[in-house]
Amino acid sequence: MESKIISKDEVAANTQKSVRAEKIAKATLYASAGITIAILVVIITYIVVRGFVSVTTNEYPVIAKGQEQVRLTFDDERRISFVVHRGIRVVDLTIQDIYDLYSGETENWGFITQQDVDVQVFALGSANAAGRLFQRTIIEDLEETAESTVQVADEADLLERVARTPGAIGFVDADILERLHTKSVKVAKVRTLPLVVGKEVMAIKNNRKLRFIKTSEMTKIFRGRITNWKQVGGYDLPIRPVQFSPKSEVYADFTRLILGKEDIGKSLVGAHTVHSNAELARYLQDNPGAVGFGYYPDFYGSEEVDIVPIERTEVRANLTLPFLYEAPKRAGRVGGISTIILNTLIMIVLTVLFATPIGVGAAIYLTEYARQGPIIRVIRFATETLAGIPSIIFGLFGFIFFADFLDLGIGLISGTLTVTMMILPTLVRASEESIKSVPDPYREGSLALGATKWQTITGVVVPAASPGILTGIILGVGRAVGETAAVLFTLGSNYRLVDSLTSSARVLSIHLYMLVKEGLSFERAFATATILMIIVLAVNFSTAHLVGRMNRMGENV
Repeated sequence: MESKIISKDEVAANTQKSVRAEKIAKATLYASAGITIAILVVIITYIVVRGFVSVTTNEYPVIAKGQEQVRLTFDDERRISFVVHRGIRVVDLTIQDIYDLYSGETENWGFITQQDVDVQVFALGSANAAGRLFQRTIIEDLEETAESTVQVADEADLLERVARTPGAIGFVDADILERLHTKSVKVAKVRTLPLVVGKEVMAIKNNRKLRFIKTSEMTKIFRGRITNWKQVGGYDLPIRPVQFSPKSEVYADFTRLILGKEDIGKSLVGAHTVHSNAELARYLQDNPGAVGFGYYPDFYGSEEVDIVPIERTEVRANLTLPFLYEAPKRAGRVGGISTIILNTLIMIVLTVLFATPIGVGAAIYLTEYARQGPIIRVIRFATETLAGIPSIIFGLFGFIFFADFLDLGIGLISGTLTVTMMILPTLVRASEESIKSVPDPYREGSLALGATKWQTITGVVVPAASPGILTGIILGVGRAVGETAAVLFTLGSNYRLVDSLTSSARVLSIHLYMLVKEGLSFERAFATATILMIIVLAVNFSTAHLVGRMNRMGENV
């Protein structure tokens, strides 16, 4: 049989093919690793950024900026300032918020500032000029006032009461406040200027309806850059701007907040000028597409004109210190998550205490004592199968067996036992492989020195296998922390701190699920998700550090 002689050119060609194949394989691997890392970075970065910073868009009946000294009506030149207790974390309020606070519709600051503090309303009496103005424009327009409203005779007394009463809000004459103002109270900015239009602007026509406008669009409307409602989402209707006299206070307020200080006193190009609320209302009704501005109490509840909702983008800190140390209230809508974090840590500790001896003991038996035969293979197959079963099935079984059959109820012990059962397959398999990886000379040397088999296992094998066992534990803990379905059926959802093994408890994963499912707050959900990720990362890094340290100690022995 003749042998084929391979030429140098063929060898070179084959070498080049091998080099190309190696480069292609490396490029493919690098690309796969890069895509995976990029996806992880994008997901983690998005969640963390949304967790720390809240960016929301909301629609309000007033413009996006407020003032510390506000006028309530066109007909009265008096300005009022609203003051709150310094502990209230309020940035600004809409005039509608003032209506709701003084009417009793809003009884807790949590609906505005996410603080679980009851509202205490103070108001000047009718003997005071500011009190009479407030009653004429706010209180009398409401069917009933807040039951907790306290009538105060003068501004000095009101400021003192607001300063020492948590959750308090009051109002004083702005001129007097400048003389009496101390650091004991906080002056809240209030947004009082709405955009008003005729009914035609907000009507539905040709399957189009104006829902809201943005602040930037409002500026362009009054600068003449947007001339048709179709440009901002409405139907085809020319825009006709209306202004009050450039010498009026309402014109100065509007231009200062929206157009800029340089436009104060200058008439808007192409705008029709009116001199009273009644004249403005008539013009809006008689001229379809007309738009003007005024003070909210003058047009609130009007049947003649409509108020256009204005969209405002709000950027604020989301994950704050109060969010970490305050207890949740009102189904988690307000307050923080301190008790939920503690409940999560308690569940983790109990799960590790329950799962570790059982899982490691089972792994020791399967590797060191059991005869390797069909039964052991069936056990291993069953363990691997259990590791892949959906967690909701564990939750259903835990509810039926622990909560119902054993009559443990829905609470911490039922949830912990269910999670323990769920992570045992992972812990057993990881521990078993780690114990198998311990070299036989370790065992033989220990036995040769006279140690018993149990002494060899506990003194030599398990310490040598501990890095792998710890890895299995951390994998189980990571699954337990992020589990929702299994604990939803067995742990409960009480957000208070657990006080017994049978107490219902809410952990971070359930709290996150409830916030999203019930539509309570997506921003708080992202903050909760960030804390959950931080806990998992902290446990992982701590375990990695401990495993590395144990490996280094083993190398030095």
